[in-house]
This record gives sequence, C-alpha cells and structure tokens, in this order.
Amino acid sequence: MEMGFLQSLIRKKYLKRKRLLEAKIRVSRLVFFEGCNLAFDLEDLLRASAEVLGKGTFGTTYKAALEDANTVVVKRLKETTVARREFEQQMEAVGNIRHENVTALRAYYYSKEEKLMVYDYYDHGSVSAMLHTKRGEDRTPLDWETRLGIAIGAARGIAHIHKSNGGKLVHGNIKASNIFLNSQRYGCVSDLGLTTLMSPMAPPVMRTAGYRAPEVTDTRKASQASDVYGFGVLLLELLTGKSPTHATGGDEVVHLVRWVHSVVREEWTAEVFDVELLRYPNIEEEMVEMLQIGMACVARIPDQRPKMVDVVRMVEGVKRINTGRPSSEGSTTPTVTPPGLEIGSSSVS
Repeated sequence: MEMGFLQSLIRKKYLKRKRLLEAKIRVSRLVFFEGCNLAFDLEDLLRASAEVLGKGTFGTTYKAALEDANTVVVKRLKETTVARREFEQQMEAVGNIRHENVTALRAYYYSKEEKLMVYDYYDHGSVSAMLHTKRGEDRTPLDWETRLGIAIGAARGIAHIHKSNGGKLVHGNIKASNIFLNSQRYGCVSDLGLTTLMSPMAPPVMRTAGYRAPEVTDTRKASQASDVYGFGVLLLELLTGKSPTHATGGDEVVHLVRWVHSVVREEWTAEVFDVELLRYPNIEEEMVEMLQIGMACVARIPDQRPKMVDVVRMVEGVKRINTGRPSSEGSTTPTVTPPGLEIGSSSVS
C-alpha cells in the first residue's frame, strides 16, 4: 500500500511537472495558421536580421530576413494587456480570413512580455510611402490606374472583413500606411482587428487623427461606420496627393476632409486634385466620381455613410465611366463641372 501511494504521488508530481513544461514550451512557440508555407520557429525569427519599417498606432513593424532567404513582416505589439484567451480568440478571427485583398496573418506569438504578429512582406511598400515619399523631379508618379486599383482592392478587402466572423469584425485602423499592393496591383488591407486589444490606459492616438471618424473618441470602440470614414479619407488622399493632416507654409495644420470640402464649396477647380494626375488625359469624370464617393464616406453622421458593400459597387463602377480612353500620356488640366455633386455641411468633421 505504501509503495503504491508513493508511486502515485511521484506520478502525480511527474505529470504536473510535465504539464508545466509543456505549457512553457507552448508559450515559447509561434502559432501558425493553415496555408502558411514558411518553415521557421521563434528562434529563427529572433535570429533574423531586422529592419524597422515603421512605428504605428499599435506597435513597431519590422522587416525580418530569415536564414532560409524568406522575408516576413513582424509587428511587435504595444499597449496590449488583454488576457491570453482574449488575445488568441482575436488572432483566430483575424488569422482565418483569407481574401486576395486582405493581408494574411501567418502566425502569432503570445507571452506576458511579448506579443508578435507575422505577415507576408510586400516589396512595393505601403500606399502612404508611394504617395508621399520623395515628391519632386526624380519621382515616378503613382498613376491613375494604380490609384484606382488601390481603391478598388482596399474597398473589397474592408467589405470582406466586415462580412467575416458573423459581421462582427472591424478593421479599426484604416490608413494609407496599412494598405499595400498585391501581385495583381490592387490594394491589400493589413493590420486589422487590433483595436480591441488596446489597453484602456493607452495614450491618445495622434498619428491616425486625420483618418479617425469624429464619433470615435476611444480607439477601442471603432465601428464598421468608422472604417468607412477612414476609407473615405484614403480616397481623398489618393485624389489630392495630400496627407490626412498636413502643414501649410506656416505652422497651421490642415485637415484634409475640411480642406477638400472648402475647395469644393467655394469654387470647383483643378486645385483639389494631385498635380501628378494632371498629366493624364480623359480621367476627369472618374476623378469627380471618386471624389463624390469619398465625400459620401466621410459624412459626419455615421448613419449617412454608405455600407462598404455599396462602396465596393460604387468604386468598381468608376472604372467603367470612361471606357476606351487613350493611354495615360501627354498633359492636360481638368476643368470640371461635377454633375449633381452634393456635399453638404454634414460632410465636415
């Protein structure tokens, strides 16, 4: 009897130690999603040479070159204090999304000290970098066809996110630095679903002020309607070439939505459109149509904004407005009288 009791006690202690060891191993492992063809572990990731791509709302993003010559993007999250279960549930919801216009989450890592997310790497960089980096004589302009593709792809991606997980998912951080070009040169949306992981004690988010809908005072309470607003700002950014908030010649900071609204209200001129687009002929109707969509999306009252499924239909329709136009060569200055453009004070934020 005594031997049996001791054996039982030893066995219980052994199993307890075994469970603790297995739990520790699980903590140190990357969790991969189905469809990831890359073979690496956390140690490989930590050994990889890394380059900082940017510091955003939810953390720092790195380009990591693995020893097997593959390159991935790693986001190191900050200001996240949610429990493991809540974190894993959100990662599962995001990781199960598969769509050509949504950047796939390949893997994640959770520990009390570190929370990492692993994505594919896009060679072209973000739409923000394409639009705003190195403007001048040596720059290769972002042409209208590419901007249309960015808008169409991003709209499709956001609409798919909104339909996923029983219609409960929200991106929460739509901005040009979270949009990339996929292999078909359409917009691809990244960094979704992180708003719910933010700590209530996190400092106010200033970098996304130009994209944030006026009703969103707490980033964690973003909605599908506020995603629509952010997409509308993205459209205005593609059309104007200006950042959502930008400085004038003095110290004044200009809000893009207000600026566009004032230009449209006071006098319709080519001033609203990016000078880089003025070289392309016969795109005036398309730009006006896109501007109408953008201003509808940034309506101040959330209920007045269209749903993303309707936005997709409208943006896809822009490309059919002027079929058979000549190639984007030459130079022209648009002089436009917009048909029925109705932009009331409700659009100002």
